[in-house]
Amino acid sequence: MEHLIINRTMKKLIYFVLFTFIVVSCNSDDETTVNNFDVIGSWNWTSTKGGINGGNINETPTTTEKSIVLILTSSYDFSVTENGSQVSNGKYELKMEKSIYSGEMERFISFKTIDQRHVGFVQSGIINITQNGEMLKISDNNYDGVISLFEKIK
Repeated sequence: MEHLIINRTMKKLIYFVLFTFIVVSCNSDDETTVNNFDVIGSWNWTSTKGGINGGNINETPTTTEKSIVLILTSSYDFSVTENGSQVSNGKYELKMEKSIYSGEMERFISFKTIDQRHVGFVQSGIINITQNGEMLKISDNNYDGVISLFEKIK
């Protein structure tokens, strides 16, 4: 009888330890993947503007003589072409971050493995899709910041 009570107590202890381990392993701070369905596609860069009072940077394909295309895939891969030649590729990440503009949590894009050379557009910031999915905007989430705009290629 005493042996049976010890076995039940040991079972309960084992279940308790196992349960505790599972609960501790499930961290609520784990990042979740943010949906990217509306950013997938090929995007033609149209401008990068900003800086103090919006006047320090005002680049376009005409002023830079660069045709830049950003391609974002459903598997969170990206590539960048400049005048038809690939200049960068890698992984991008979408997460939720507080926007300094709206004060709300918004999607934030980071190009994780982008080449360190200047690619002509904002490489991390708040990402918005506007005009019925036809325009993509990346804002660097800084006061007097920089914004890059893209048009969807059909």
